[in-house]
Amino acid sequence: MKRRLLSVLTIAAVSLASMAVVAAPAHASDAPGFVCNLTQNTWLRAAPHGYVLRTLTAGRGFRAHAGWGEDNDNWVYGHGAEDPSLDGWVPLGNTTC
Repeated sequence: MKRRLLSVLTIAAVSLASMAVVAAPAHASDAPGFVCNLTQNTWLRAAPHGYVLRTLTAGRGFRAHAGWGEDNDNWVYGHGAEDPSLDGWVPLGNTTC
């Protein structure tokens, strides 16, 4: 009986906690450029083929400031919705830009 009561209370607590989460409204940064979406989880890099700054999540926005191509590898410079203060490069093929 105690285990069942504990299970019911745990499920109720998790349900209430998930209902209490309020999603912040999405908005784009004021930086120049255009907004597109990421089609898959993508690494934001310091330079094309450079070291990874962070991982950006698929379906989130990406503000592109510039583009660049090298040997048919197209890259886009900008920042993801997760951190508008951190600019870097992502493969063009991983975006809707």
